[in-house]
Amino acid sequence: MGGVWVKDPDANHELNSRGAKAVLYVLNVGDRDIQIGSHIHLADVNENLLFFTDKNAAAQAEQALTDQQLTRPEQIAEARRFAHDRSKTPGRAPWGFRLDVAPGDSKRFSPENTPSDRIEAVEMGGDRRVPGLRKNKPAGDVDLD
Repeated sequence: MGGVWVKDPDANHELNSRGAKAVLYVLNVGDRDIQIGSHIHLADVNENLLFFTDKNAAAQAEQALTDQQLTRPEQIAEARRFAHDRSKTPGRAPWGFRLDVAPGDSKRFSPENTPSDRIEAVEMGGDRRVPGLRKNKPAGDVDLD
C-alpha cells in the first residue's frame, strides 16, 4: 500500500470508511495517460477525463467516440454531452470526492481503456476546502459545501 505503515499486517484494516461513497465511470478522451493521486479533488482533474454517474451514459459516450462518421473533435464533443457536469454540486460525485484508494496510491487512466474504467470515490474529509489545482477556479469553489 502506497505510504501506509501498518502496525499489525495480519489485521483487517478498513481505509476511507467515513463519508459518502460513489461509483463513477471514467473515460480519457485525451491522447496520453492521466494519473490521479489519492487525495486529488476529482472535479479539478484534467478535463480530458470524463466522469459518468451511470454505466449507460458511459456506454453512449463510448459509442460516440467510435462513430466513424464524425471527426475526432466531433466524437469528443458528442461524448462530453453524456458526461456528468463537474460544476459545484455538493453531495454529487465527482464534486467533493476523491479516489477511494490507500493514501499515496494513484490510478492511471489510459485513452485506450474501453469500456470505461469503473472507479469508487469517497467524499473528501477534513476542512473540505480545496484551494487549488486550477488557476481559473472560481473563488466560491474552494469550499466544497
